[in-house]
Amino acid sequence: MTSLDIKDGATTTGGLNRADIVHYRQGQATLTVRRTYCKGCNLCVDACPASILALDDDDKIYVTDMSRCIFCGVCAGRCPDFVFVLNTRTQYDEGGSQ
Repeated sequence: MTSLDIKDGATTTGGLNRADIVHYRQGQATLTVRRTYCKGCNLCVDACPASILALDDDDKIYVTDMSRCIFCGVCAGRCPDFVFVLNTRTQYDEGGSQ
């Protein structure tokens, strides 16, 4: 499988969104999109409050503008195929205290 890291707030365009696994990073949060799991049901696209998800010509999900993502987790919660993994690391997660 290919893996693609996209830097803070980057937009996927052209062939970038064709990777099997894409890790989007913004600050300390990471959204992993496992495109091979996607069946193209459109549930996440319809549910996303930031309207940043779309299906490509192969009916696979991709993020149109990561800088607009609010890391709410609605995509992960709505997807029946576990395409999305949301990790919002906090100081507590890294061994600190809150």
